[in-house]
Amino acid sequence: MVNATKGLVITCDIPMAQFIINMNALLPASQKFIIHVLDNTHLFVQPHMAEMIRSAISDFRDQNSYEKPA
Repeated sequence: MVNATKGLVITCDIPMAQFIINMNALLPASQKFIIHVLDNTHLFVQPHMAEMIRSAISDFRDQNSYEKPA
């Protein structure tokens, strides 16, 4: 019998996928959101965590952006 799971597929580059996997690993077992790592650039995650993942990625990119000194 086939079991269907509702989720969200994330496609990204390898470093960003590793960032998301690490973010998931730091959470307690009850809050982990990755359902399955499909390959190096595709992750299947719980759909209700999409906004939290977007926010964490945005914060990560802001921290790694170069701003020219005034």
